Amino acid sequence: MNTMVAHSFDPRMARLDAALSALQRGDVVLLRAENGSCGLVKAAEFADIDPQRIVGLARSQPILCLTSWHLKSVGKSVRDDRPAYSLPAQHLSAEQIIGLALGDKGLWPSGGGLLAEHTGSLVDLATRLLADAKLLPAALLCRLSEDAITASNQLAHHFQIPVLEARDLSLLRQQADSVLQISARVALPLAVCEEAEMVMFRSRNGREEHFAVVIKDGLTQKEPLVRLHSQCMTGDVLGSLKCDCGPQLHHALHQMAEAGGGVLLYLAQEGRDIGLLNKMRTYALQAAGLDTVDANHRLGFETDRRVFQPAAQMLTELGVKQLKLLTNNPDKIQQLTQFDLKVVERVPLSMQPNAHNAHYLNIKKERTGHLIDDASS
Repeated sequence: MNTMVAHSFDPRMARLDAALSALQRGDVVLLRAENGSCGLVKAAEFADIDPQRIVGLARSQPILCLTSWHLKSVGKSVRDDRPAYSLPAQHLSAEQIIGLALGDKGLWPSGGGLLAEHTGSLVDLATRLLADAKLLPAALLCRLSEDAITASNQLAHHFQIPVLEARDLSLLRQQADSVLQISARVALPLAVCEEAEMVMFRSRNGREEHFAVVIKDGLTQKEPLVRLHSQCMTGDVLGSLKCDCGPQLHHALHQMAEAGGGVLLYLAQEGRDIGLLNKMRTYALQAAGLDTVDANHRLGFETDRRVFQPAAQMLTELGVKQLKLLTNNPDKIQQLTQFDLKVVERVPLSMQPNAHNAHYLNIKKERTGHLIDDASS
């Protein structure tokens, strides 16, 4: 039986959608910090698309905005209390800007000019906006002299530029806080178990599609087996040997079928929530010698961007309060227990390594705290 979910219109989400669309096609948005300062922002990876538009509109010189993760990865000294840094970009070519955004250490300009930026600054907001848009968290920013809201809004209106306030940005990371409701459920016989059901969830942001696969009596058991599985197109669909995602997915379903039931949550969090394109970029960096953690940092991302509050909401909607969690990741346990869910047991889900993923599994164990035994790492 399908369940229709009605949501009231939220103008903030409309503004976010317009801004994300503009950024993802290489255009600019107007970003305003809480202190009223504002500027035009463009994704640095699109520096070769109409490069003079942002400068001409703002009538100021561009700066390149990078995260502290990025700076540390290329050997720059950073402060723990400063999340982002800016660098004058007026003398940088489009190719150099794009290369720097992609982590090319050899393209760093000589001389100084690197400036630490505080939390909530335009530079910090710009990098966070791009990361949440699944773009590289490297921005071109031109500050506007019009600090007055009216003047900057007039500029944006005249040139049809989306406007975002600092408070709007919180909505992007509040995907986890948005109301998730069941929108459809249907019987879905699987090769591993013919008694299975697919449950689709809809969120207010309308952007991500998470779903649950219920095996047999997974919703009537007091403490069902539960797996939080982040989407992995390469592993789950293509059978990539670089990770253990595909085998984990199928092994979890088999375990649930053998246990008489379980619930697998399939979460739209490709590449630890940096997106498929950026995941492929990290693969290229790994091929050049970086591990999976350092590759994320070289592109400006933190180690893992995932939040599991959507999973907690999905389980709550499904009526699951206590569970046995199939995982090697203690962070999943910690996050779920923050939302009134009781994890009564951790069930290991370790796969035998192959020649292509043995190093990856070892990095998960040593650098991200995964509980992988020696025999399978």
